[in-house]
Amino acid sequence: MSKDSTAAPAEVNAALNLLVLTMLNEQVKKVCFGKCFGNKFGDVMNKNEQICLAKCMDRMYEAHTILSQAAAEAANNIAKNE
Repeated sequence: MSKDSTAAPAEVNAALNLLVLTMLNEQVKKVCFGKCFGNKFGDVMNKNEQICLAKCMDRMYEAHTILSQAAAEAANNIAKNE
């Protein structure tokens, strides 16, 4: 932040991006770990757990990318119509 306690747009954007990624990572942990491991955690992941976790994470991050692109496109369309 700058000295006068107002944030430059780039700083705000960076902070928002960090917040979104943090929230996404927490959601991925919650959903994927619950789906792939349940309440049991061993010392080592077996092959099925590794595959499940990798696929689940891929789907979550891909969904985030698609939603982000759709939101950006919608924002651009709104800005063009104003």
